[in-house]
Amino acid sequence: MGEQDPRDTGVVATWHEEEGWGTVVLDRADLTVWVHFSAVVAAPGEYRSLAPGQRVRCRYEVPGQDGYPARATEVVSRDGDETRW
Repeated sequence: MGEQDPRDTGVVATWHEEEGWGTVVLDRADLTVWVHFSAVVAAPGEYRSLAPGQRVRCRYEVPGQDGYPARATEVVSRDGDETRW
């Protein structure tokens, strides 16, 4: 695994709406990142959720959680506000 880039991008692979978690597969790092809904950046009043196939930017930390090698600390939709970090 290479050095983390704050602009790491990826695709939401899974999202369990009822449980509030899912996974993101990063493009350049070939890494699957575990995501909790609390790491999803949303506008005030917006629901913190992701959808499979959605493009995102992701910050993460190692070690991960629940058997995944990394855990997201912040996830921003690429369709959203591009000025966020």
